[in-house]
Amino acid sequence: THCFAPLMCSVGHKVAILTRRPEEWSDEVEVHNDDLGWLPVTKMSCKPHLITSDPAQCIPHSDIIFIAGVPIHHNPALLQQMKPHLPTNKKVYIGSVCAYGGFDWVAHRELDHCCDYSLFGTQLIPWCCGTLEYGKTGLIIGAKRMLRIATEGGDDKDGIKDLLQPILRQNLVDTDFLASALWPNNPSLHPPILYGLFKDWDGKSPFDPKDLPVAIYAEMTDASAEATCALDVELVAITDGLKAAGWKNKDDFTFKTCVCENYLDQISDHTDTVTCIRTNAAFAKHKIPYQQVEGGVVPVIAHKFFETDLPFGLVTFKDIALMCNVETPMIDAIILWNQKLIEKEYLTEAGTLEGANIDECIVPSRMGFDLDYLTGGGASAEPAAKKMKA
Repeated sequence: THCFAPLMCSVGHKVAILTRRPEEWSDEVEVHNDDLGWLPVTKMSCKPHLITSDPAQCIPHSDIIFIAGVPIHHNPALLQQMKPHLPTNKKVYIGSVCAYGGFDWVAHRELDHCCDYSLFGTQLIPWCCGTLEYGKTGLIIGAKRMLRIATEGGDDKDGIKDLLQPILRQNLVDTDFLASALWPNNPSLHPPILYGLFKDWDGKSPFDPKDLPVAIYAEMTDASAEATCALDVELVAITDGLKAAGWKNKDDFTFKTCVCENYLDQISDHTDTVTCIRTNAAFAKHKIPYQQVEGGVVPVIAHKFFETDLPFGLVTFKDIALMCNVETPMIDAIILWNQKLIEKEYLTEAGTLEGANIDECIVPSRMGFDLDYLTGGGASAEPAAKKMKA
């Protein structure tokens, strides 16, 4: 949000920010830009037209709604919050930054075609970015040189890319929501990196901070690298399984290809997947969250790394793998380890997605989607709605 607002204002849009904490926002919002190869300015600022916690004040007047700056496991609640206030006298674009986690499936389930809306999402977050001061200052570390925009059917029939281009100032390319759900992203990185670090941790014992990396990507350990590469192989196998079943997507889902596509000139060593992660300047400032406890530090479990990437990422991967009869030993191991840390059960020891808390996850088979539907590339909104009501 801190990054989007100045960019949108700079091209003449009226910007409203819907937030739980409007009192903590400054009248002026700015973003600092470290990536002069993308945009040759170091800072942009704006004065949003409205900052509010009341959706009735902003949603009815909106033409484009971005869900941004919140972990995607909050998307269902946010969509429920906006539904009563969506305009009924015009088309409204509703998008997520970014679109993994089955955004289109979740949106149709929560909105149920209540008005004339068009769904979209950025396949990845447009930049590696952060917040320097909440409510006031954002930071763009590195912008993607090419950004895929997901729409239903993957052909952007409602023209959202033309509206986004002046704002994002990136090369925008069409894709569909299924590709976005499976594209190498947060769930392909955070869980295996953390698994490599903490797979033998008892969930309580403190660590000496000198023994732990600070930067999650730049200081990735060999154990984390091994887990990340193993997950990469499994995710590609899942996409190959979908293609063998009729999915017409021709993209290369290998992590190295994907990260080079977005950050080629910001990576100093292109040797392999691991070097592309460790030497990506856009990744360099991202850190692992730790908290001080008696005797040292422990990783922060109440964080999107543990709470979002599992139910909205790895569990989705696993469900599609089961449809395609693809074995996923690394994904299974990470799910079983991670769910124990957050005191949930999604995957059973028998390898089925029938755990006590499975309804918290994005599981396409439980939402009414079968392999025939998925291999149509997400198809259109109408079949999705019919499937969910079945």
